[in-house]
Amino acid sequence: MKYFFSFFFLLFAMTTLGQATFPKGFKLIKGDNPMGEDDRYSNGKDIFQTHLYWRSYDDYTWNDEKYKQYVSEAFGFPLYRTTDSLLWGTGKTDGIYSYVVVDWAGEVFELFSRYNDADFSDFSKWLISSIREYRKKGKWFIFPRRVLK
Repeated sequence: MKYFFSFFFLLFAMTTLGQATFPKGFKLIKGDNPMGEDDRYSNGKDIFQTHLYWRSYDDYTWNDEKYKQYVSEAFGFPLYRTTDSLLWGTGKTDGIYSYVVVDWAGEVFELFSRYNDADFSDFSKWLISSIREYRKKGKWFIFPRRVLK
């Protein structure tokens, strides 16, 4: 019986997770974490990565001002709230351009590059629109994770 419930839990979880499909040309750069939590995806010029910031779930409220300020201080530039409660911000730190989106669960997704060009702009739009599209489909936007071997 416990296997029956485990099967349904996995089935449900698989349909609600939506591993992102990156734009053409992006390849995996493996990080140190064997589960892929610090992996990056790059096309040789632009890089996507996630950040795992600690947050207390006891008092966490959908990207409230406290969390917005916390992430803003971590990146060194202001974040803004969209009408649908995503947080986003862009800035330049140490010669690197950065575009950050914080989803509804508080997960931080970053695009960064040395170049603030048309590709950077297009990939910025891709990131925020993909997060919204996955949510419309009832899925949770995540970067692909590696499986332990």
